[in-house]
Amino acid sequence: MPNAPSPLHQTFTFLPNALSETDQDFDFTIDVNGKAKTIDLPDGGQIITAPGQNATLTNLTDDTSVTLNITGTTHTTALEDGSTLYEVNGRNLLFDPEIDNGERGLVLAIGHFSFILGADGTVLQPLEGQGENPHVVNVFDLLV
Repeated sequence: MPNAPSPLHQTFTFLPNALSETDQDFDFTIDVNGKAKTIDLPDGGQIITAPGQNATLTNLTDDTSVTLNITGTTHTTALEDGSTLYEVNGRNLLFDPEIDNGERGLVLAIGHFSFILGADGTVLQPLEGQGENPHVVNVFDLLV
């Protein structure tokens, strides 16, 4: 099938406080496996799917690990000011600039969420849940 999602396997390593101003003081890896597909839209936006995708996060200090199902979708929309609106649905592993009283971190966002990033990557609208029962799990809490 020419339009089927492609296999994906990537590993990322982060040093202490790599996400800046976090309470994460340990090296950790994220190992992502599954499939992914990006669909370019005529308006310049994209839809990104992640069927069968899992992320295993490992604290390299003590080998604590957790595997998360991250099969959510992302829909991006380019805004007139050059920023980008991200709408995510399902189960997504995301950077959250305000997870713990303003501290940055990684979250498993379950439900429907949105955020806006400026053209330079700055957060213009932090992660906001919408609809019924959006749920956020602080991933660092699972690794200590």
